[in-house]
Amino acid sequence: MATNKNNTNIEKAANNAIYVASSANDYMLDTTEQLFDFAFGLKNKSLDITTKILKRGLQISATQQEFAFDLLNGLKKKISK
Repeated sequence: MATNKNNTNIEKAANNAIYVASSANDYMLDTTEQLFDFAFGLKNKSLDITTKILKRGLQISATQQEFAFDLLNGLKKKISK
């Protein structure tokens, strides 16, 4: 009789341990997925910001090049007169 009760208690403890381990695993998987989604979202935002900065930088560079060429053309015209 005591052996059956001990086996029942062991089975309950084993089932409880499996449940706790499964619950912890589910929690960790959910947490990892949330962290991944958050990190991926940050990556997308930083990529968008970087793209905007690069585009603006190229626009400024193009404006400066146009200014330099206009200045050189003006000097060329004055020198050739």
